[in-house]
Amino acid sequence: MIIQFPSGQISKLGIVGAGAMGSSIAVAISKLGLPIKLIDKQPAALEKGLQRIDNMFAALERKSEGRKDLNSTSAASLDTKHRRLLIQSTDKFEDFCNLDLVIEAVNEDIEVKKSIFQILDRICHKKTIFASNTSSFSITQLASFTNRSNQVLGMHFFNPAHIMSLVEIIPGLNTTPEIIATAIDFVKSLDKLPVKVEECASFLVNRLLGRYINEAIWILQSGLADVKTIDDSACQMLMPIGPLQLRDMNGLDIGLSVARFNYEEYGERFRPAPLLEIMVERELLGKKTGAGFYTYVEGERKPQNINPQLQELISLAENEKVASRVNLPPFDPMQLFLPMINEAFLLLQEKIVSPQDIDPALKAGLGMKIGLLEYAFDYGLKNCLSKIEILNKAYGERFRPAPLLKRYVWANKTSAVI
Repeated sequence: MIIQFPSGQISKLGIVGAGAMGSSIAVAISKLGLPIKLIDKQPAALEKGLQRIDNMFAALERKSEGRKDLNSTSAASLDTKHRRLLIQSTDKFEDFCNLDLVIEAVNEDIEVKKSIFQILDRICHKKTIFASNTSSFSITQLASFTNRSNQVLGMHFFNPAHIMSLVEIIPGLNTTPEIIATAIDFVKSLDKLPVKVEECASFLVNRLLGRYINEAIWILQSGLADVKTIDDSACQMLMPIGPLQLRDMNGLDIGLSVARFNYEEYGERFRPAPLLEIMVERELLGKKTGAGFYTYVEGERKPQNINPQLQELISLAENEKVASRVNLPPFDPMQLFLPMINEAFLLLQEKIVSPQDIDPALKAGLGMKIGLLEYAFDYGLKNCLSKIEILNKAYGERFRPAPLLKRYVWANKTSAVI
């Protein structure tokens, strides 16, 4: 099978990295009916990835069987078996020489990615498109490791890639319009939502998510609200899962690594809460270690209880210096989302993303019940700005109002589309 795209045909694909993302991307792409090469430098990781792929297809088949439609069940069973056969593992990069598209999905280590792109550039034919699933690194930097920077871009899938519909498309400075158009059409062919995002640290969704989760930890550390109040408030307003439980699910160590990266790139408003640092030092990393903000029982998805060590850890964390905490109102759930709203206007100000793409991306990538901008406009931008200014006086740089947000308020804008 051959699929025609703006930059040419795509009939053979490759994925580098058989971890959670690489294996899930392989399952997502298999629906196109195209052969896929999967490689991982670690034999054990490759074997584990193939087992993970088998488990995903088994789950998809069980889901189809649950519909109790014998005809569709039979078709689904044949479909999953056929799709599984399309994914072939290899331990030789030479097998990637004639591929049309290669997606890099290894760990967020710039040196590892550099080595992979240099190998691919040497082995693959000159028209091969290189895409990275990086969630934060500069695409222009990754492209600089090759002699084909015009054919490199970001294709950031969300976990699990075979289920989540959002894919951020991030061009580098030299990526051609034809390659960008091909990536967008390719994602659409997977029945997913492509959102074009200009280069910036953590791109669109993770940049906004970072502000939201970090604020939740600051609120907890400052004693304004407890874990249950924070998570329940977020779910009652906009989210399918609370920020602290989400941090536990994804791993506090990963969260801290991303928070530090964003802090280096964006400055004070992204400064990680000291409580997060202390919890990682104590190896309270969330679900994978059995305890984070909550405690967990092995084999169960939901948390068991609030971590009883938290109060001690909060007392150890450096208290944030605030000028007038005594004058602050009680915990307001909007404090969780105001940093996100403010950051969204900074994104618009920097022309990172089109205004009409923010809400669909957040609903698809985070499962938000209502789009962030839609919620902000319904709540009232003037009200948002007023609360941000109060918090700015108390907490400083973390709540410095976005200039564009001020201008929208002054102009009485009722929509994010200018």
